[in-house]
Amino acid sequence: MDNSYSKLGARFVAAVMMCTLTAAVRMTPAVAAAPAVPPGTATALPEAPERELVARACTACHAPEVVIAKRHSVEEWDDIIAKMVDRGAVASEEEQQQILEYLARYFGRDAMTKQNECCDRM
Repeated sequence: MDNSYSKLGARFVAAVMMCTLTAAVRMTPAVAAAPAVPPGTATALPEAPERELVARACTACHAPEVVIAKRHSVEEWDDIIAKMVDRGAVASEEEQQQILEYLARYFGRDAMTKQNECCDRM
């Protein structure tokens, strides 16, 4: 009798494991289709067509706050992007240009000046 309970318990455990694996496999496509923007990035990076690209390329190694902590000139951002690509950031030449334009627009030295000018006129 003890042997039949043992077999029943083993079958139950196997059934639970199979259900868990099946559920995990079914969820995998939904997870893979999720946007590449890491959680919390939306609040740090302004909405723009390039935001997801910047998040993918830059926040793989850095928190968004680290990326945008300092304002840089276009030339400085260009140098920083080149260094990051040399260190392993994945971005094509076209993507690097898009990242540069985004960072210069929102986090460039001129961006702060333009923002201040706008607020001063109000």
